[in-house]
Amino acid sequence: MIGGIRPAALGDAIPPNVPHTIVCSLPTWQDAIGFAEQEERVVTSLKAGYPRQKIHDYVKALWKVCSQIHGIEGEECALSFSRKSVEECVLYVKKHSEKPGEPRACRFEVPYKDGIDVSGFPEVFAVFFPSSAFTEASQFMMYTGSGISARFAELCLECIPNELIDTSTFVIPLRTVNWRSLEYYQAHKPVETGSEAKRALRRIFAGDLGDGSANIRGVPGVSSDDVYLYASGMNAIWHLHLMILDTRPKGLKSAAFNVLYSHSHNLIEGWGAGHHVIGSGSIAELEALLASEQIKDPEQPPLAALYIDFPTNPMLKSPDVARLRELADQYHVPLIIDETVGNFISVQLLPYADIVVCSLTKIISGLANVMGGALLLNPTSPYYSAFKARMEETYQDLYFSEDAICLEANTRDIKQRIAIVNKNAEAVADYLYARSQMSQGSFIKQVLYPKYQDRDIYERYLNKESGARPGYGGLLSVSFTSLAVGKVFYDALRCYKGITFGTIFTLAIPFTEMSFHSNLKWAEENGVDHALVRISIGMENWENLKDIFDVALAAAEDVAANDQTQ
Repeated sequence: MIGGIRPAALGDAIPPNVPHTIVCSLPTWQDAIGFAEQEERVVTSLKAGYPRQKIHDYVKALWKVCSQIHGIEGEECALSFSRKSVEECVLYVKKHSEKPGEPRACRFEVPYKDGIDVSGFPEVFAVFFPSSAFTEASQFMMYTGSGISARFAELCLECIPNELIDTSTFVIPLRTVNWRSLEYYQAHKPVETGSEAKRALRRIFAGDLGDGSANIRGVPGVSSDDVYLYASGMNAIWHLHLMILDTRPKGLKSAAFNVLYSHSHNLIEGWGAGHHVIGSGSIAELEALLASEQIKDPEQPPLAALYIDFPTNPMLKSPDVARLRELADQYHVPLIIDETVGNFISVQLLPYADIVVCSLTKIISGLANVMGGALLLNPTSPYYSAFKARMEETYQDLYFSEDAICLEANTRDIKQRIAIVNKNAEAVADYLYARSQMSQGSFIKQVLYPKYQDRDIYERYLNKESGARPGYGGLLSVSFTSLAVGKVFYDALRCYKGITFGTIFTLAIPFTEMSFHSNLKWAEENGVDHALVRISIGMENWENLKDIFDVALAAAEDVAANDQTQ
């Protein structure tokens, strides 16, 4: 333990003893590679994990119960609250698996005990597929975020006969610690019902923080009625993308400006006609693409939609959204902005977007113990009527109530929390940047942070209406002059290390290695260095943070010096 920040062993839940934590520890660069390659050494060590990438024990147990009731030999299954999702999974398996067999979807008749009141429980649907198609079915669930919640699985397992459940492999036993009993929730008492929590979440995401201040979204007429909640950020993006495909002319490709979060690329490419990637973030290159696509068919728009992250993950670039808005209007293309990294407390993006989307799992929650996502339609968008009609026709509120209750409680201190994280991250970025300018810090290739790249652009979109201290966000990345130096820096960091960001504790990950492990050449061609460590700064005090970075920098400096003498 150094500086008051505790590292964790491979596979440990982060933080420890927190029910439904979504982070597992990957303390070394090689552990991250092992996770990406699903090495047995790593997989068998995992006591927790990001739910779209590591299936929770409770969820696996419920899959087994479903298989006992509805399955046949040689099949595996996955569960969802959405009938459409399991039907789409069947199509995905048939399209992408070399041996798809006969995948099928059905309603899961959950064998609840007699006398249990399950009137408020959601319906559950299953997709069955041959074991040979497990990878493809898992990809679908990961990209679309369509799986059931671990909180629901826990509740469900407590309401079915014990003899149906195999608990022998559970890392976290059933009926241990209720999340509501944790200290935070004693101070921030959760609301009673899911409907109450969801109303509050929609109100907050629409820009009304409930503190008596004016709406901070910067758009007249914005309403919580235009907010739609989902089980995760990727689930929100998937439904958004399906809406784009249904409301725009058929056969059009979309485009991504700058490199998006890797799974967003997988999703946009996997459904519809695919997408162009302007990895350089060049406005001129985008203009050329729009013009060339328009010439092909002047009777229709050149793109189905234009997708951006603000700032980008992990490069922390800030695209000029005002200029992109002008181009979107000129060519009649919807502009979709993922504001997860920026967050609507810090930056104001809705005035320029037709839709904003966000993973509420990150800084909006902060506690790394619940998943959630949302999208917000801009009521002043020229596409609003079409989008609103499509949402009213197709939207199903399948966000599990207990997750919504937890997430809403987590938002109670959102402004104060984001202010602290912003301040800490700026201090860390300043420190690393200063080191990069010194001779002994020359092994740092670049500090990627909105203060040090595209600063003038980023600052145009600071949310001056939120009342929070303006800041550059809690996420930064550091790239190194060699892969060897990057590995040593990461391994020597004495903070938590795992997948996700926006947490109240500092969290690092070798992002390129993790997210683009099977496509490293594509990532580097689009400007994402292999030797890159992404760091999400938490709420620790500065002296503790400085200590952990001093240790890692010293280790990296030694390796860099050895490289130069050889």
